[in-house]
Amino acid sequence: MGRPHYSLKASSFSILFLFSFYPGLFSQTKELTLSDAVLKQYTELYPDRLSHLEWIPETSTYCFVREEDGEAKLMAHDFNAGEYTEIVSLPQLSAWLGVDYTLKRFPRINWVSVHNFWFSIKNEYFEVNTEKAAARRTFTLPEEAEEITFNADFSACAFVMDHNVYYLLENGTQIQITSDGKPGIVYGQAVHRSEFGIHHGLFWAPDNKKLAFYRMDETMVDDYPLVDISEQPAALRSIKYPMAGRTSHEVTLGVFDPQKSKTIYMNTGEPKEQYLTSVTWSPGSDEMYIALLNRDQNQLKLNRYNASTGALVKTLFEEADNEYVEPEHSLWFIPFNDRQFIWMSEREGFNHLYLYDVDGNLIRPLTFGKWEVEEIIGFDDTQNYLFVEGSGETTIAFDKRDDSKNATQRYTYLVDFEFSETKILDDRKGTHSAMLSHNGDYLIEHLTSIDTPFQTTLWKSIGKKIEVIHDAENPLSDYAISTSEIFSIENGNSDLLYARTIKPTDFDSTKKYPVLLYLYGGPHAQLVTDRFLGGAPLWMYWMAEQGYIVATIDSRGSDNRGIEFEQATFRNLGTVEMDDQKRFVEYLSALPYVDKDRMAIHGWSYGGFMTINMMLTFPGLFKVGVAGGPVCDWSLYEAMYTERYMDTPEMNPQGYKNANLIDRASGLEDDLLLIHGTMDDVVLWQHSQAFVKSCIDNGTQLDYFIYPGHEHNVQGKDRLHLMTKVLNYIDERVGEP
Repeated sequence: MGRPHYSLKASSFSILFLFSFYPGLFSQTKELTLSDAVLKQYTELYPDRLSHLEWIPETSTYCFVREEDGEAKLMAHDFNAGEYTEIVSLPQLSAWLGVDYTLKRFPRINWVSVHNFWFSIKNEYFEVNTEKAAARRTFTLPEEAEEITFNADFSACAFVMDHNVYYLLENGTQIQITSDGKPGIVYGQAVHRSEFGIHHGLFWAPDNKKLAFYRMDETMVDDYPLVDISEQPAALRSIKYPMAGRTSHEVTLGVFDPQKSKTIYMNTGEPKEQYLTSVTWSPGSDEMYIALLNRDQNQLKLNRYNASTGALVKTLFEEADNEYVEPEHSLWFIPFNDRQFIWMSEREGFNHLYLYDVDGNLIRPLTFGKWEVEEIIGFDDTQNYLFVEGSGETTIAFDKRDDSKNATQRYTYLVDFEFSETKILDDRKGTHSAMLSHNGDYLIEHLTSIDTPFQTTLWKSIGKKIEVIHDAENPLSDYAISTSEIFSIENGNSDLLYARTIKPTDFDSTKKYPVLLYLYGGPHAQLVTDRFLGGAPLWMYWMAEQGYIVATIDSRGSDNRGIEFEQATFRNLGTVEMDDQKRFVEYLSALPYVDKDRMAIHGWSYGGFMTINMMLTFPGLFKVGVAGGPVCDWSLYEAMYTERYMDTPEMNPQGYKNANLIDRASGLEDDLLLIHGTMDDVVLWQHSQAFVKSCIDNGTQLDYFIYPGHEHNVQGKDRLHLMTKVLNYIDERVGEP
């Protein structure tokens, strides 16, 4: 195929432009390559941070690793005393381990107490006592062990091996909790295809002894064949894949008590095709809380169970919605009151916090308004203020002259626990995140924004700023790239839509530029954010330097804008979000420096679905499109996601028909490149193959490329090959002759 084609027209002009007006800058300006943009964005070209930054338990001291005299050292900063002290250097840590181990880099550590932390070397786990300057090996796990998790005091370990759950004590005693695990019977792993905020399947009790775990029976789910060509002959790798409207799996929750050597399953009842979410232990380790969501995903029950018998104690409350209910968080128990917990819900239109007692009585809402709570951080030392992370106002326009906080940003909020009043800790615009000390008297807060690569600040929890402890330099300051412009426009529904454009550094408003629209457009995604690079991947900046306007907008259906905004696409995926994207294209086309005859579109996954849909719905609007891993028929996609937004094919035949791209393939008029990984277990390869088959049947031409062995996205070194292919395909069709 020859060497990769890189268009250097605009970037070369950019360097000449800089040299002409700033001669001294020429020697400092580097040209960003596509290889660097793809392979180095999260390494060399990423803002540096304090390595291994953590609060040390039982103290107001934080630790971090720094290089000093060519040596990595774990440091502690007691800011009350104004002192930095060395905890242990890398050579010292190696010496503590003994002659069998030489550490080349500082391992990821996990603090247990003020003087103890643990880390792993492959399948061996060590506990370090910094006061005694000693380390000891505590656990050695089988190489086949997966889903490894430790209890809070590092006295026991749980893991999955050969489809079963094992319990391992520090003294070497190993207990096999389950024995019937096999392909189709899944223990101790994430269930429901990781929907509903579920990312693991093992849950330690606060007493550090009992262990809860998921059991998923998917023997009744259809087998789906994936072909692995890395072997000779190729091997069949079947997976269980519950498609929309078809038989799904059945999940239960077991509790193992090592003192009784007994497992009890919670009596979650019928129907068996339901979703078990928000799994939470009671503070006393004697009860389990589980949110049961029906398969239609429009009715939820929060149940309390006796962990020793599995019996249902009480249904605390129910939530229902005409469209869907989407629980994604566990209960959060109040540290100083074991009989109260916080529940996160979108019941009033935005994700907020509600204080309940363990009998299911609503005490009061804790937060409210047109913004979204995203995470609970914890209480301050007075227990008067609760710290949370949340978005800015969802209906505020993005305008650099406006001090209002909008939904592209994230802030640390102080919530008055008694009166529910809120204030922002640091009101500088951008994306904030925070770490609270164990006793709640100090916070470490991180800030990134379009103007701030990454800054870390120490705060007293009452809201007093103490000092900046890290301020990263811009790793791209020597490169000839521009900055993002974030702004807002209105759609036809009077909603504010947040958009981002990236222009070449040598932008000339008297010239005409092609546009590359990158889009996603679906739920659980927000592409336009006020953070370093505006939330954009670095390849977009490279593409802008080739003479493009690279543009993105978050349409209806996307995340962090409230439930009404998200549910606008319910039962009709690929409709109103298409209208929003088209309105954005019309906005761009009206700009005097945009060449509306040279429009390109690109997206992956839901964005691949949107790319093809836009080209079929609005022929001639885009001269070229590239769709990666696209959903082409929602009846072929997994049940948990699809049925939430579309109901089943039997309940919503018209919605599925309207969103079916395969049946509309004959309407493709413009150049389209489809890309798919052959081992994709998320959006099955069948989607794009069926679309290609329909094109063949209808005499419609398109281009097609596969990545053998890759799953839903192309990662690693092959990603450079992917982006080279995508951007070359676009540039050959809409770039300057």
